[in-house]
Amino acid sequence: MAAGKVGAPLTEILAGDVPVFLVHKGVQNAKRLGEVFGALGTLHGDTLGIGTIARLPNERSNIVERYLKGHRNVPLRLADPELHRAPGSGWEGAGPLTGYAAKWEYLATVPDRPKNRWVRSVLKAQADHGASALLSASGWVSEVEATKSLARAMTFVSESREIAEDRPMFASLTLDGRWLSDPGLRGKLLHEMVESPEKNWYLRFYWPEIQVRYGQLTDPAILEGYKELATTAAVEDRTLLLPGTGLTGWVASALGATGFSTGTSWGEQAFSKPRVMGGRKGMRPPPRVPRYFDWALLHTVEYQEYLRLRELDGHEDYESPFSLELETHGHAHDLNGLHYLMAAAALQAELNARRPSVVALRRVRSAKSFLDGLRRLDQPSGQNRPQHLDAWEDLLS
Repeated sequence: MAAGKVGAPLTEILAGDVPVFLVHKGVQNAKRLGEVFGALGTLHGDTLGIGTIARLPNERSNIVERYLKGHRNVPLRLADPELHRAPGSGWEGAGPLTGYAAKWEYLATVPDRPKNRWVRSVLKAQADHGASALLSASGWVSEVEATKSLARAMTFVSESREIAEDRPMFASLTLDGRWLSDPGLRGKLLHEMVESPEKNWYLRFYWPEIQVRYGQLTDPAILEGYKELATTAAVEDRTLLLPGTGLTGWVASALGATGFSTGTSWGEQAFSKPRVMGGRKGMRPPPRVPRYFDWALLHTVEYQEYLRLRELDGHEDYESPFSLELETHGHAHDLNGLHYLMAAAALQAELNARRPSVVALRRVRSAKSFLDGLRRLDQPSGQNRPQHLDAWEDLLS
């Protein structure tokens, strides 16, 4: 682990003065995330805000605490209570608590109205486990009776602020993607964000199913919603973090959001409806497909396809300590995941510029130019072909 803080200080992150890159602590690869943070600090200095998120319901208490307190050099550390997972929250993925989630008492006892003792317990759990900033004790916001549901969520935000006092805190809401795609719902959310005294926001949106694993969101209505949300946040001087968005969050950052979170696993790159996988009972799942994040395409492809594409004229590579290790020892899923984090952070750091949307647009057009320059027989196909570049270009233009 690098000595001293890495990246921009927490005060600059909270002020929205630098683009922010947040890494989820996954169940796998967590032991090497210290190398990622150290490398990012060396490469980008204070031009990038660096953070990490541990999801409380996913692991044992002592593991979360050891992780967050072991990375005190990372300025923004969040212990996400993930209150949308509570039974009866209204989120379609919520159900009976099992495994580690069942051991977190606050998830089983979510009140209908903000009770001081319960809200205090949620905030205390975060602080005790090493968080440097708090997430308000507010969870799922239903699109049914939207005005009432949003108002109720904001009462939990207000109670959280009263207890947190002047400690750093983000107003944390989890919403369906329709809060972005539906103009009426989006208007209610934007109004609340603008009129609220809270400056810092942590907004998670539940996407429809993403057809391509390790692909990107292409829904035009949701993307347009992100654009309006991000530009409004910038105009109104709101610090906006978009957890679980992967490179969609990078595009939103170019448009005015402050930052996004991602991780080495697919579930950390897209908070979306799970894809129903086929397969007969008792059959072994197919082997994992070796994949690699291709900087030239802004897309994750099969590793053998990457090896083919990089030999073609115009292909631009991104080297990281983990890609070099992969070259030496051969493909490994953990190395690809760590390399992806380095590449995604490099894209985010580039947005520390006078016109970040232009910087991102040039990157997208460079990827399209590479594809357009390939012969028909050399074109990537199927899941190896990026389907999001046109949508991104339209959004950024």
